[in-house]
Amino acid sequence: MTERSVTATEKATLATRSSGKGRLFRKYALLFAAAVSTALLASGLVQIWFAYQEQTALLVRLQHEQATAAAGKIGQFIGEIEDQIGWTTQLPWIAATLDQRRFDAQRLLRQVPAITEIAQLDGSGHEQLKVSRLAMDVVGSGQDFSDDPKFTDPVAHKVWFGPVYFRGQSEPYMAIAVGGNRREAGVSVAEVNLKFIWDVVSRIRVGRRGTAYVVDGKGRLIAHPDIALVLRNTDLSGLAQVRAAILTTTAGGGGSQPVETTRDIQGRTVLAAYAPIPPLDWHMFVELPLNEAYQPIYAAVKRSSALLLAGLLFAVLAGLVLARRMVVPIRTLQQGAQRIGDGDLNQRIRIATRDELEDLANQFNEMGERLQQLYGNLERVSQLKRYFSPQLAEMIVSSGEAILGESHRREITVIFCDLRNFTAFSSSSSPETVMQVLADYYRCLGAVLRRSEATIGHFAGDGLMAFFNDPLPCPDHEARGLRAAVAMQREVGKLVENWHRQGFALGFGVGLASGFATLGHIGSEDQFHYTAIGPVVNLASRLCDEAANGEIHMDAAVQGATANVAKTRELAQRRLKGFADPVAVYVLLATEFESDGEDPIQSRAKRGSETPPG
Repeated sequence: MTERSVTATEKATLATRSSGKGRLFRKYALLFAAAVSTALLASGLVQIWFAYQEQTALLVRLQHEQATAAAGKIGQFIGEIEDQIGWTTQLPWIAATLDQRRFDAQRLLRQVPAITEIAQLDGSGHEQLKVSRLAMDVVGSGQDFSDDPKFTDPVAHKVWFGPVYFRGQSEPYMAIAVGGNRREAGVSVAEVNLKFIWDVVSRIRVGRRGTAYVVDGKGRLIAHPDIALVLRNTDLSGLAQVRAAILTTTAGGGGSQPVETTRDIQGRTVLAAYAPIPPLDWHMFVELPLNEAYQPIYAAVKRSSALLLAGLLFAVLAGLVLARRMVVPIRTLQQGAQRIGDGDLNQRIRIATRDELEDLANQFNEMGERLQQLYGNLERVSQLKRYFSPQLAEMIVSSGEAILGESHRREITVIFCDLRNFTAFSSSSSPETVMQVLADYYRCLGAVLRRSEATIGHFAGDGLMAFFNDPLPCPDHEARGLRAAVAMQREVGKLVENWHRQGFALGFGVGLASGFATLGHIGSEDQFHYTAIGPVVNLASRLCDEAANGEIHMDAAVQGATANVAKTRELAQRRLKGFADPVAVYVLLATEFESDGEDPIQSRAKRGSETPPG
């Protein structure tokens, strides 16, 4: 579009406006002063209100974060003790290990001052050893704890936390029991002096006069900067915030709750926040005196009020000065902005006032230019997202597509995958069913490949080819490809299980190969694909054909590059179509990539759900 010329009607309109310039100026001077003053006053009051709300919300968030962070420190303290106890349950209970277990128990008492006593129960729940700081060691007492929770719970759940009790009505204690990996390893039961948690609580700083403390599930004080309160077995269940925490836990709630204004143990008005300490039924409390908590808010309100008064005076004076210069430039800006808003991105606003209005006009012009570039880039990114991940597509556009370059050779890792028995399934199923299966299938694969930043080469029915290390270089492309293949097997495996429940005898196999390939654009000028060709692509396809349901087959290059993170088994060398010499083929057994559940390779092998390739 081109800039249109001023019509006769517009010239007449401008002339009429010029003749009424004086009245327009007086009207706008008064209106500007009144409107700006009113708006400034209203906005100032609203700003003060929102500033107050935002500061309060910030304070609430900080209280939550402090409570949660402090709870994390306590949880870490208990967790470290749990880990130390766990080291004493590594050996099975036989006579030859008694001396070693006694040595381990004595070493544990030296390394963890909080533990005053540790008893070790054998696989049948009988006490075989007790080492204590406060009493004589006991060997082979045979006391039966087989029905006691300190034995039954660790056997079933590996760890048990006993209730808090006060030894001698002064120092708080708690029993922690940890079971071995096997039942015959027995259970270690440690009596932990919770007075040592005071060291953790005393290092937590809450403002200048705030307090952090810990209570158990009954509201009794476990840790407090004033340790005398702990040694007196202080019961804080009468405090409103403690009652609220106990009720929330009893009702099945979780997480830190909203900050409330309440009274602390000294009778001060405080802001209190609390957070649970998992897996215990304890709660971490953080309290800050109200006057200290709101001090920044009061100071901010005073500053905002002073700035508001100054702004009102300035608005009245500025209205008289600026109204004269704003009438015509504002209308020009309005018309230009309207044209840009209507899509005339070639529109340029011409203002020569040598002030902010001229700068604003120039910014509008720059915005139009940037919008033109942005729309072009967005259209290009939209096209590239069909073949690349969103991040990679944006990187390609921002680099002026130089990252794609001309056709070239590069070492890449190629993934080929397809569905087993899909041909028979598609022949015997309705088109709607087939398309729904493919939609779910490619939606699942697309999510994995986007996360992996893979380049999608092409789709073909139920088959997909993708590759790594081009156009985005990655030094660990073999490991990244294997990680993506494992994720694909995991996610598609869920679909396969669902398909089997629907009676669809489908499976999923993956082939991986690494080597040099030729990469570039293939297609016409109107439509093209960025893809890879060469023997490594064919090899990945053949390996995919060899893989049964739930299997990942790879060549020697991928196996060698990922040997430190993947367990594989070499199959008999295969003669693959298109390859003169036999090819070494490896099947993936397990990887270090699976950290949130059973390895999908092993789990499907256990279920025996392999479907013949098809």
